[in-house]
Amino acid sequence: MKHLTLNDIKIPKPNFGVSKTPKGQVVSAWLIDWIKHSLEYGIADIGDFIPTKEELAGFLGVSSATVQNSIRQVKDLGYFTSKQSLGTCIADFYSKDIKPQDELCHGSIAECKIKKIVLDEKIELNRPILSISELSRRTDISQNTIRFTLEKLAQRGFLEKIHLKGNKYSWIYKKEFELTKEEILNGIEDEDFTLTHQLVEKIQRYIEKTYKQGDKILPNLAFSAMFEVSIKTVNDAMKILNARKIILSRRGRYGTIYLGENKPSKTTFISSERRKLNSGQKYIYSWQKALGHLKKYIIENYEEGDKIAPIRELASILNVSPNTIRRALTTLFNSGHLVSKRGKLGGIFIVEMPEADEDAYRWLAINPEVISIGDSDN
Repeated sequence: MKHLTLNDIKIPKPNFGVSKTPKGQVVSAWLIDWIKHSLEYGIADIGDFIPTKEELAGFLGVSSATVQNSIRQVKDLGYFTSKQSLGTCIADFYSKDIKPQDELCHGSIAECKIKKIVLDEKIELNRPILSISELSRRTDISQNTIRFTLEKLAQRGFLEKIHLKGNKYSWIYKKEFELTKEEILNGIEDEDFTLTHQLVEKIQRYIEKTYKQGDKILPNLAFSAMFEVSIKTVNDAMKILNARKIILSRRGRYGTIYLGENKPSKTTFISSERRKLNSGQKYIYSWQKALGHLKKYIIENYEEGDKIAPIRELASILNVSPNTIRRALTTLFNSGHLVSKRGKLGGIFIVEMPEADEDAYRWLAINPEVISIGDSDN
């Protein structure tokens, strides 16, 4: 498993000037040709990571958004798979035993919705279906995804692509759609069969597996990057999870907490914390807990002499504010474990590896305005 570079690309760049096909489709076809060529001649292997979308965009002379959409479309065809925080790699698309990825598939959703529209409209065979713009409007899916899905349906013989004028095409309904068992089970007639509701189930499974009752979960922006969906889709999904009482979203720096299997109300949860406070159990400030997690993160991911991630990135990783990270870092600066260097090649460097804290701290998932916790033993 290795990271491919632009030097590993041994096929010509696509010529956008002579093609009437939209750039996104040209890039998608070129990506498939490149992967097949690279595997055939031993330049790449299954599992190798491709260059970043920014690198490919610069190489091809197109926008990063065009490359991102093309990678997503090619991923829907099974040529790519994503590994969190690592990148996009080549999938084993030749394997007959390959199973669908446990991820959100925009193309599959688009295909189901297009089928539903064609069936609802009772379009007859050999008649044109709705235009791409109309399908996009009805399904609330981008025109690029709709266009690519129609291409897939045409390749399988369900549609025929007829060229009109310029870059315009008509799509003729040639073979009756076959509904798969998965489409039937997921309810093609169900209006809730949308990207948002798929995301709800993904996020719920993730937080139930990752967090304990009362834990503060990742911010919405992190989920957006994790599942490669828009922040609006994540916000909509979070509203549903709040309504189901799976999570409790709070304003500002207090963030969102996981309510747990029992899904207690906010009042019950705070009351529980009051009882623990009254019993004399001591808590530690969030920046001190962040210090413990920061030490653990450094130990697990770096070695002496390494440059660590910048403050805002660490704050995102540990799910705390940048100010909290700054205070934790100050402690490590003062203890001589870290040093800060300025300049173009500057940053925060490890002088001596810190020791992990033995104590395990619980995060206070309560509003400090409701319960005040200080240094005293009151």
